[in-house]
Amino acid sequence: MIRILDWLKERRISDRRSFSASLESKDHGLHYHAIIRYRWWLNLDSPAPRPLAPDALARHLLREELTSVASTYRLLDRAAAADAMNSALSQELGDHGQRIRVEGRVRIRVPKPMREAAMRRAEEEEALRSAHARETVELELLLDRLTDPVLGPVWWVSRYADLQFATGDPKQKVDSVLGAFRQLQETLHAARIDQTSDEKLLVRRKIEEVFSVIEDKETLSLALQVMNRTLDHLGISRAAGGKPGLNGSGRDMVPGPSTESD
Repeated sequence: MIRILDWLKERRISDRRSFSASLESKDHGLHYHAIIRYRWWLNLDSPAPRPLAPDALARHLLREELTSVASTYRLLDRAAAADAMNSALSQELGDHGQRIRVEGRVRIRVPKPMREAAMRRAEEEEALRSAHARETVELELLLDRLTDPVLGPVWWVSRYADLQFATGDPKQKVDSVLGAFRQLQETLHAARIDQTSDEKLLVRRKIEEVFSVIEDKETLSLALQVMNRTLDHLGISRAAGGKPGLNGSGRDMVPGPSTESD
């Protein structure tokens, strides 16, 4: 009887409690301001000792749960963050020994200074992304220019014109500049060939995987047609006689005994 009275008393005094908390968002250093309304009650069936400060324990459980959710949302995504937080609180929380049960709900807002800081940060991030995209385009255009067999050498010589004709023998300097360009161009061409070879090797392996499990002739015929179109799209040559092959090898892709080795 005494335990029931204690439980009713604790239940009554735990209603309509609230506290505020600062919850850090995914944007490091930027926080939501949260108002958490909650209530708790002791679990009389738990064999663990009764908590000495149940209210503080309840606040700690709520704060820990909400902090973990808030850290996954950008500050300006306030509505989505609020939904996720209340979804996390839709089930009762409990401590390790299940001595206490806690339920609550939260309202969050973004203080004006935090909102302004988040907007400045978003603008700076967008500027960085734009600059990165611009630099990527410039480098791709530069790569096209350097690997161009006609315009590449002309552009390279023009770039170092001041160095070539300042003093000394221009012929020697032009030869030196063009030699450096040829070395650079060979390196770039080799890199492109390696990349293309890797892509074709990957395609070949995937195709062989598919054909190794096809047994039905009709399905195999359809697969061969699809593969032909794919090879044409990738610029990979077919074998003579219409049979598909990779890199002009003419390998017969029909399942069956084969003596050819890769």
